[in-house]
Amino acid sequence: MSVAVRFVRTAALIGVALAAYPLITGSLAAQATGQGTGQGVLSDTAKTTQVQTAPSADPLRGNLSTLGALSAQARSQQDAFERNHRQGLRFYNGGADATCEVPLGRICYWNNNGDVPPPAERSDAKIEREQLLDMLARAQSADPKDDWVSGMRVRYAIEGQQPDVAVQAARACGGTTWWCHALQGLALQNANQFAASEAAFARALETMPAAQRCEWTDLTMWLEPSTQGAYKGLGCDNRAAFNKKVLRLAQPLWMLPGNDVANEFYARHTMSRVHSLARIPYDLQWGNDLLESQIRYGWPMSWSVQNGGVADPRPPQVIGHEPTPSYDFMPTPSAIENPIGAGADAWDPRRKKARMRYATRYAAGFGALPHQFARFKRGDTTLVAGGFRLMRELEMGRAPYNAALTLDALTTNAPVQVTKDDAGANRALLAPITAPMLASLEVLAPTGKRAARVRAAVQPLPADTRLSDFLLLQRGDPSPTPALERNAEQAYGSLDIVGGTQIGIYWEMYRPASPSSPLQVSLRATRLGASFMQRLGSSVGLSKALTPVSIRYNDNGRPDGGSGRSLTLNFPSVPAGDYRLTLVVSGSGITDSTTQTIRVRSER
Repeated sequence: MSVAVRFVRTAALIGVALAAYPLITGSLAAQATGQGTGQGVLSDTAKTTQVQTAPSADPLRGNLSTLGALSAQARSQQDAFERNHRQGLRFYNGGADATCEVPLGRICYWNNNGDVPPPAERSDAKIEREQLLDMLARAQSADPKDDWVSGMRVRYAIEGQQPDVAVQAARACGGTTWWCHALQGLALQNANQFAASEAAFARALETMPAAQRCEWTDLTMWLEPSTQGAYKGLGCDNRAAFNKKVLRLAQPLWMLPGNDVANEFYARHTMSRVHSLARIPYDLQWGNDLLESQIRYGWPMSWSVQNGGVADPRPPQVIGHEPTPSYDFMPTPSAIENPIGAGADAWDPRRKKARMRYATRYAAGFGALPHQFARFKRGDTTLVAGGFRLMRELEMGRAPYNAALTLDALTTNAPVQVTKDDAGANRALLAPITAPMLASLEVLAPTGKRAARVRAAVQPLPADTRLSDFLLLQRGDPSPTPALERNAEQAYGSLDIVGGTQIGIYWEMYRPASPSSPLQVSLRATRLGASFMQRLGSSVGLSKALTPVSIRYNDNGRPDGGSGRSLTLNFPSVPAGDYRLTLVVSGSGITDSTTQTIRVRSER
């Protein structure tokens, strides 16, 4: 999601719209006023905010008395660019009705995912940025050790949507070792090169001063207040394992190499440090509220101005706009404590009250993936079938899609992952487990630039299992030897169907059946949530809608002795709602059953 903030300095009201990216440090004196939807404002309690004392000299700024001619000229041109940039900002029509969701010092945050898009940047600003980038490139070539120049060149290349130039600038950095590594991590993260970015940030953390490493690896701002005390008690030297677990759980897509949400955390620290070194459009003293806003919700990628109308005597506010849509990828405290036992709400990226938000650059939208998980026995191993179905509402664009099923126990053992890079709109992926694991079923649309996922705990089948789960299919397998691997390719992909649809079912029986000793099989669908009178009517045969499916037959076994079974089911048109679909197999005094809840939607 995105955020916005307003600042008031003396008589001037200054606004900033932010999205899901890291924080900045510092605090500022400000007067509180105004409110807006999707945008932050200063609260009255912020009027007494203490002005931060002048910061000590930052070594990344460089020694101004010994700068070369090009380095000095680059600093002068950057300052002029930001002054001109601010004076030429266009007016913004959105966010006028936003309310303050989270107060951050002088800043109030709101989610601006649904706001009017920011106005296009003026052409002259783009031209001046190009000129500034050319100046910075020449200055960096003349003095690669100038940390300020390297940081600014990466910053403006990213702002100008030139990821390749940003990577080139970061790699040309020849100054402070940890800073150059951090700039590489920032640029590579912006270019979606996540594994390389992860490695660069690891080098930066290893080589930076210990006190700064302690600050940069502190996840407090992303954690719920109820967990912050225990986390701070870990101290700098004992938080690595916790950080690794939390950032793994927060990783949007496990199918991608490198953890982009961890990279984003460090990228925000890096960009915040860059912003603290020179003028930015808000023209504010750097402070802790700016830092926190960027660490939690991201840095702006464009700016505009806004005023309160003809009756408002105050100067226009500067609004900073972060990328949208942005999402809350942090797991809940209960999921952090026990990921295998967490419910579906632990992984909801659309939570309104967010400690952080992040707009992925590889997907402009994140949806909940319609799915089905089913388990099948393979000796001492359980084979998990993760089925998915890309509904029209997901707006994933045209095929092919990249799909992955990842199973992770969150231990030292490597996760299990299967991928399909040319997947269609529905199928099932198969992966083995021997212990309880967290499953992440994911689909990424390279063309549509959208993603969908679901995370859920999966348990292995008991050793004495005689009947598997069942997997819904687009159609039943008519062959005499149904096989899971073949039917996974034509899985229905979810438990959400339309009434009047023909579907198939696949399951496996792990007990013998023969003509002389058949097994009795029944399949029954029962409506859930029916009233007493509806249930009474059903009991006397007056309401077929409550039991739309009821099938019974004898299973004489397969000639080859195989365990796979399949049938086609015509699910009638019935009222929309939830139905319990139960498969029962009995014989020789032993009865086994498996049940799943399907949701019937009305035909469109």
